[in-house]
Amino acid sequence: MVDLLVLVLVLAASAAAGLVCLGLLDAEPGEEGAGLLAGTAVGLGLAAVAGLALAATGTLRPEPLAAFGAGALVLGGRRLGRAVAAVDFRRCLRSWPVLGVCAIVLVSEIVPMLAPPVGGDQTKYHLVYPRLYAQHGGLVATPWSFWGQMQFLPNFLFAVGFALRGDVLARFLNATTGVLGAVALADLVRRHLARRAGAIAGALFFTLPLTWSLMIRAGSDLAVVLYAALAAGAILDWQASRTGADLRRAALMAGLAGASKTMGLLVPALVGLAVLVTLLQRAATTRRLAAAAFTFGIVALLAASPYYVRNAVETGNPIYPFGYRLFGGRHWSAAASDYLADYYLQYQTEYASRRDGSPYAGLSVVLFPWDLTMHPESFENAARQAMDIGPFALAFAPALLLVRRRRPAILLTAALGLAYAGVIAGAAWAHPRYVVPGIALLVVATVPAARQLLGRRLFLAVIAVTFAGHLLLTTRLLQPLWADQGRVVLGRLSPDDFLRRYSPRFAFWERANASVPGDGKVLVLEKIPHPYYITRPFVLGSYLEQGLIDYRSVSTADGLAATARDLGVTHVAVDLDGLEVGGDPYEAAVGRLWRAFLAEYCEPVLHEGSYGLYVLREPTAYAALGEPVRG
Repeated sequence: MVDLLVLVLVLAASAAAGLVCLGLLDAEPGEEGAGLLAGTAVGLGLAAVAGLALAATGTLRPEPLAAFGAGALVLGGRRLGRAVAAVDFRRCLRSWPVLGVCAIVLVSEIVPMLAPPVGGDQTKYHLVYPRLYAQHGGLVATPWSFWGQMQFLPNFLFAVGFALRGDVLARFLNATTGVLGAVALADLVRRHLARRAGAIAGALFFTLPLTWSLMIRAGSDLAVVLYAALAAGAILDWQASRTGADLRRAALMAGLAGASKTMGLLVPALVGLAVLVTLLQRAATTRRLAAAAFTFGIVALLAASPYYVRNAVETGNPIYPFGYRLFGGRHWSAAASDYLADYYLQYQTEYASRRDGSPYAGLSVVLFPWDLTMHPESFENAARQAMDIGPFALAFAPALLLVRRRRPAILLTAALGLAYAGVIAGAAWAHPRYVVPGIALLVVATVPAARQLLGRRLFLAVIAVTFAGHLLLTTRLLQPLWADQGRVVLGRLSPDDFLRRYSPRFAFWERANASVPGDGKVLVLEKIPHPYYITRPFVLGSYLEQGLIDYRSVSTADGLAATARDLGVTHVAVDLDGLEVGGDPYEAAVGRLWRAFLAEYCEPVLHEGSYGLYVLREPTAYAALGEPVRG
């Protein structure tokens, strides 16, 4: 309950700050009632920037955050009051059947948010480093892992949540971006695509099984959905009004999408392209074209840049570890980039075999929409429903060619979605989570197309069946955790007992943390470490990342022991199953190295499941670096 109260206070302060920012930029929405959504979204971006600024200055603590919040409410309290009063809540109530479905879904999602986090990228990096920053009151150098540099707008919003309360508030903030994203999509449809179908469009996205999965696991994709939807709405406003306010708001939202993750940089690129095409179609003068491009570019750049500037300062590479051949980067190498690309290819190849296929290359990318809809289980080691986007967009996308009413707006929305999904699938990684912002825009663009094609009654019947299908698949996601998560919420199961039951990593680290003294330091030898449950100082020794330890130069047990000592390591934690994995020659060589290192330099302390903790022995002297381990 306290976390919900703090969330309300954070949202109020954020909305007030966002409304002030929109006012200073003269970028407020023209439609009365749209300001609260835009202000809240911008305010969450400002809260994340405040989190980064406080972390960079070593003052990420509740008191400065409370001062920021109080100042925002003082400066923007009146604006916030007017924005709330302008919202037509009666119109919302008229959509009560759709809102009721969304409320049921949201309640089912809150239960996992209140229980301890288990699995997913959130325990790899989305929650790990924000918690680390909050614990230390500032940024912590993490040269052992590139994931420490993959911290963008949502992650510093999570850091604010950790500093104020803990992981529940952090995950509530993640879910807030999802709820706001659905509202933004609904608003986009209502104002520009199909006035009476806004709630249906937002609910179609919100009830997707993939959305449910993203809501309960902290990440960055929902933030990109939110800002992409608001940018699309603002650019449609600008096309209708031709005012600078709408153009600046589109640039601001697009820039915040780019601030949310590296792939999100595609949003300002696509929206900026839409601005240029619109101006060329209107035969704008060169001066006006240059002014619009300059305004859009500056606002979008300023909104997106804080996290990339941080990375450039710390590593020399704004998009670290990617783009190494262009930017370079400390604690990285061209060989590391090559192996990371090889790993991603192996990952894609492994799961593509589930659909009797291979990783997408060239023209085979055209098969991605079909596989995304019909074979979502083939993209990840997860249940089919966790990646499911439903059949609606694929089924009714052809109807986009038949639309007549509001055709330009519908086609622009669909084009932005298709371009985003297509570029990511073809040039980066064809994966459901990575294309979800594009999928969201495609889904809502097909709603008016389906309505015009089917007629009102048949359309409503199809929507009802689609909702039912979404909910049915989502119920399968509730197993096996949801019942015990509910028991945790009701106080009938302790959080630690829950984690022991469902997280082998927690079961191991619970014992390992108690075995390592407070002044110790643990070297974690896993290919893909998930260090969320570690409460002792640690460094990661993953050969996938090659941060502090480059296994192409540190290739002997003696060398690895010397490196560990130089890092102040006292204990070594190992995923024992990973010692025998040899998916490629390099991986096999590192496995042999780790086995030799454990045998020669480490004493076992405890085993739990497939994990082991060892003490690094005190050597009398280090041998000279010898030949690479071969046995």
